[in-house]
Amino acid sequence: MRTTDVLRSLTPPIVVRGVRHFRRDRQTAVAWEHVPEGWAYADSHPETRGWNVQEVLAAYVSKWPQYVAMVQGTGPLGVAHESALTTREDVRSQNAVMAFGYSLALTAGGSRNLSMLDWGGGIGHFYLLARALLPQVDIEYHCKDVPLLSEYGATLFPEQHFCSDERCLDMVYDFVFAGASMHYTERWEVLLRRFGAATGRYLYVADLPTVLDAPSFVFVQRAYEYGYNTEYLSWCLNRTEFLRVAADSGLQLEREFVYGRQPRIQGAPEQNAYRGYLFRRPDATTK
Repeated sequence: MRTTDVLRSLTPPIVVRGVRHFRRDRQTAVAWEHVPEGWAYADSHPETRGWNVQEVLAAYVSKWPQYVAMVQGTGPLGVAHESALTTREDVRSQNAVMAFGYSLALTAGGSRNLSMLDWGGGIGHFYLLARALLPQVDIEYHCKDVPLLSEYGATLFPEQHFCSDERCLDMVYDFVFAGASMHYTERWEVLLRRFGAATGRYLYVADLPTVLDAPSFVFVQRAYEYGYNTEYLSWCLNRTEFLRVAADSGLQLEREFVYGRQPRIQGAPEQNAYRGYLFRRPDATTK
């Protein structure tokens, strides 16, 4: 089935017309904004629909063939699946991909196989990257995301494991990866502790909006520029607070990463920078 046919089946004409009108109305909206009321903001803003919407899936499906092509071969991996996919030479994206590759290789430690949980993994974007970066390693891949994305991902990689609930956290994996995803959970402390319990060797929390001085706060991201037709709430976490909870969860900081991404959040008590944190379980055995 052609990509255009898939999109047509996913998005009825009345929705497409509504999205176009909605985008025009939202052209001047602030893309990132601090919300002092925190997670209660969603109670009075129905447009805060989160990630389980057809438009997000439709955007992923439309770009998937191009993304697959750009990940193949021996060229640079400076590509981000959320982007317009016009280049594979974006330095910040390659920085993020190489940090992921380093974390994955450290986990493998020369082994021929490893198990991986990709929390918020969409339709399997990082599974393709993992295979490209470590082609000699057999990866048992588990992906958790919202139902629409998980169901579609399972059709792309039927030999792997996709789910939309938290039962995946009842298992233990060599590598737990939360890429640009943990901060969308209201009770992030509980989730981080569960990550710690599910981590056999390494946990990599990537692309985390972080501040150094201000207390953790909530902001809204309006994702209309990506064609998603949705808004979602997110934490911007205080670094000290985040690392304290990680330590209390039995995790030892192995390496911290910076990516050069600093989207401005209107009205924020402190402007953020996206950072990454690779943790190791001190009791982990070396492969």
